Amino acid sequence: MTDAVVASEMSASPRTTKNETDTENSESSYMASKSTGTRALAKQNKRDADFYVEKRLRLDFDGLVELAAPVDVQLRERAEDAAKEISEEFELILASPDIKDSNNELFSWIRGGATIDREKELYDYFDMLLQFVSKRIRRPNYARGPHSLHPKRTIDAFEKHDVKVEGSEQSHRLDIVVECTPIGQSSVIPVAPRPKNPRYENLFTAVEAKKTNSKTEVGSACAQLLVYMRETYVTQWNRRFIWGLTMCRDAIRVYSFGNDHLLGSKDMRLTERDGRTKFIQLLVNWSFCEEHRLGYDPTMIRLPELRCWQIEVPALPETVGEQTSATSKYFYTRCTIAAADHLFGRHTRTFLATNNKPTCVEDTDSKNCKYVIKDSWVESTHNADDDMRDEAKHLHKIHKRLGKFEDVKGCYPTIIAGGRIRLNRSDSSEAVDDTTASILGDLFNDVAVPLGDSSSENSSNKSECSNLAPFRVHKRIATAPVGKPLRHLDCPLKLIKVMADVMRVHGRMRWDADILHRDISTNNVLFYETDDGQDVCGLLIDFDHAIDCSVSNYRLHMDRSATLPFMSINNLETNVELIAGLDDWESALYMLCWIGTYGFNANLAPSKEVYGKLKIRKWCEGLLDDIVDSKRQDMDSAASFYQLTKALLPYAHVETLQDLTDELRTVLFENPNLGPEFHGALKKPNKLDRKNEIDPVANRKHKERELMALLQEVLDRFARDTKVLRISRN
Repeated sequence: MTDAVVASEMSASPRTTKNETDTENSESSYMASKSTGTRALAKQNKRDADFYVEKRLRLDFDGLVELAAPVDVQLRERAEDAAKEISEEFELILASPDIKDSNNELFSWIRGGATIDREKELYDYFDMLLQFVSKRIRRPNYARGPHSLHPKRTIDAFEKHDVKVEGSEQSHRLDIVVECTPIGQSSVIPVAPRPKNPRYENLFTAVEAKKTNSKTEVGSACAQLLVYMRETYVTQWNRRFIWGLTMCRDAIRVYSFGNDHLLGSKDMRLTERDGRTKFIQLLVNWSFCEEHRLGYDPTMIRLPELRCWQIEVPALPETVGEQTSATSKYFYTRCTIAAADHLFGRHTRTFLATNNKPTCVEDTDSKNCKYVIKDSWVESTHNADDDMRDEAKHLHKIHKRLGKFEDVKGCYPTIIAGGRIRLNRSDSSEAVDDTTASILGDLFNDVAVPLGDSSSENSSNKSECSNLAPFRVHKRIATAPVGKPLRHLDCPLKLIKVMADVMRVHGRMRWDADILHRDISTNNVLFYETDDGQDVCGLLIDFDHAIDCSVSNYRLHMDRSATLPFMSINNLETNVELIAGLDDWESALYMLCWIGTYGFNANLAPSKEVYGKLKIRKWCEGLLDDIVDSKRQDMDSAASFYQLTKALLPYAHVETLQDLTDELRTVLFENPNLGPEFHGALKKPNKLDRKNEIDPVANRKHKERELMALLQEVLDRFARDTKVLRISRN
């Protein structure tokens, strides 16, 4: 379901890959080398954050305050007027020491040049400034006229500062927690009775304070914010993007954290009138603006009395099995399968859901949820008709083309609803696609991947300009059946059956639906028990990287994208002209070796001492060129492959898994029915053309259909021959 490298699913963890190109896989490989201890995890998160501040942060970015302004023209004018009035009142009090105000300490501090002895002094000054604006936002004069033009909320600081977040496994303390206090009701912004300490699911943003405004301190403050933002994405299911704030002495900066961007404003200095005015404008904008401008998703509505969420999913243009005029279908959930635990990338979330409106809390228990909702931000095209990577479109085509084949029934998701999320940006506007461009508005052109570089999908450009943002579209699909992660398997024989099902449907998709999956990995292969509970079925999911090969220019939309340890040699080398169904089979072979070595879950993982000696760990460490070399050497001969597979864990029946991987490697890399130009994985000298080496991996493309059939025969034979043993384990 998820997009991350499978460190959380399998015990081995990919490490940094310095020239990785795909945004999310790059993050996955960087993020995955974590220890399980809380202290070690905190240190790793801090290193990750420092890395991204160095690579992605763009400071002194104009327009962020305006980005928080209401979309509705009349509401924006009301916010501008309110900000002007509040700013003028602030300046009047500041210029008149005789005027008494509840925040006199703040004014005295600013008049005195904003000097401080301790960082904690800043917490109270910031809190006073928020109180000053919040108190005035609630004045009756801003509640005049139509309700739609009233302020929606106030921006307030949690009453305690320098506080640990309740429910978090991390030990860090937030300097200042900022919350939205609705004026009236909100079904989108999290509101709950205030606990003793703040919770990530309730905060709007956080403020990191520093004693000085040096470049080093600014970077450190932003890095600390990133640590907080990761947890916010995980706990707030409806968060599309996140705002952040730093206060370095008297200089406040606002930040926007998105799928690919990390933008910081210019200083808003409290000792300068322009800075004070700008910050007050920001607070007022947040008080008046539509909820989606705060980063929340209005298509996900909280039902607090039922402790669940209502999720809106776009109806298919041509629904499967029925005709409908509805534009959306509604599902209900309180169960997550995967959270958006990456700072950047697709931010994929998956939920277990029911389509029956609940009448009690128990109605959304996992046992009553028959559907999977997948929510993600996928690189795409502005025009939906030109979108070559539309998962809903792919699944609809697969359903139509493969419905007649009984041998793959239940091995691929059936799509119930899905498409692009559309938002009404204001009460008076028509719905538009929810995209990274619609979030950033005119600022998107300043952070986007240049269209001249082969569109937003040019991953090599993203590698060179890692702080540039591709065009992403917010999509959501509802599918069935519900599968389980491979970590719940307990036997290699069941894994073989699951992989036989998955690769069989992979072949059907390739030849009968023209869909090439392109990301066979431990995250995208699931299973479920048969109705009688005697056996298992494989389920292939996640078609975000899939390509429709019937489209004439489909190779132009390929890039180096998959899950790092399982990426084929062609994929790693970005040989898009050579990528075919055999590359997914190569990924399947790597996957069997990986699981056999590291186990289905962390309980079976090899020790750290053993891990350091494993050859397979080189599939996810170092530069991509190093990974390619390791895989070519490991696959080149039976002897080199044995050095890899002799490390398989001592499961019951592990010898069957060893025999299977040996046969699959032989068919793929050393097929006796093919000539020597197809044998091995290492490049060889070409006696007839010394300038061009013989590459067996490249040559096999011409035998795609033949080799795929042979590979499936091997996998089916092993699944069939082990059926009795497999079922007897139940």
